[in-house]
Amino acid sequence: MLSVQNLTVSIAGDPTPLDIVRNVSFAINEGEILGVVGESGCGKSMTSLAIMGLLPKPLINVRGGQILLDGKDVTDLAPYRRIEAGCGGIAMIFQEPMTSLNPVMRVGEQIMEALRIHDVGADRSPQARARELLDLVHIADAAHQLDAYPHELSGGMRQRIMIAIALACNPKVLIADEPTTALDVTVQAQILSLIRELCQELSVAVLFITHDLGVVAQLADNVAVMYAGRLVETASVHDLFANPAHPYTKGLFSCLPDPEKQSGYLSPIPGQAPLISEIADGCAFAPRCSLTTAQCRSGAVPAVVLSSGHQAQCHHPLAATDNGGPA
Repeated sequence: MLSVQNLTVSIAGDPTPLDIVRNVSFAINEGEILGVVGESGCGKSMTSLAIMGLLPKPLINVRGGQILLDGKDVTDLAPYRRIEAGCGGIAMIFQEPMTSLNPVMRVGEQIMEALRIHDVGADRSPQARARELLDLVHIADAAHQLDAYPHELSGGMRQRIMIAIALACNPKVLIADEPTTALDVTVQAQILSLIRELCQELSVAVLFITHDLGVVAQLADNVAVMYAGRLVETASVHDLFANPAHPYTKGLFSCLPDPEKQSGYLSPIPGQAPLISEIADGCAFAPRCSLTTAQCRSGAVPAVVLSSGHQAQCHHPLAATDNGGPA
């Protein structure tokens, strides 16, 4: 349903542009959830904005690659055209609902605004469709809540309103950019359960952006790990958690507390992520990796296929059967 091929996003520069997302490729089918995970600043949100056509042009632009929605190239389409393109189009749930919802408009009007602009559901009134959407995202007493202002709702309800607005145009691709970051764990579990339910019932392809591996384990079917603007590993959620192949992915898991370990110490990844302007040739993770060789610091990094659907961009992918030594 959504296919991103060699996507490169650049900041305009003199004399040359600066690539902040480099040759990113992935695909999501109907009813699937792809979790994109990585440290802050690795390019997750910039990738989603490029897919939606919301990059702040002319400062930041798509410099190369294609974005295909239901087989149709939407790379150069305006954002509103992408919403209506292909088989139902594309929509996005943003990270913080209080900065996305209009504080002086009732939530019902904000849902109906999307319906009117995109001429959706002409066979019924916008009010009736808005009530249906609130029922769909499990907001009780929908008719009453349509008259509420955002500040009158809890964080979980505001996020459900954001999901309802995203679903207003019947999208077949839904991008969720860290939609549970500001929520407590109980409400977070409810929102994740809702997204999974909608994905299955409506056959929506979901791109779920997060930095939380626990959320990925709970929600995603497949996972793409990003580092410094590049995809370093892609796999099914089972393969990634059972056999992480890229040293960076292994490092992320090492940072998680393990209740079965006797020691109370974590194993953080040494150093810090590089500035985009400081990334040299070769593997961007090389300065922080214990397996680095001269080969890692120069030339292109190969895409090593470990099994069906499991690929790592690494000269020395970890063996599936050991405890982190080189393959």
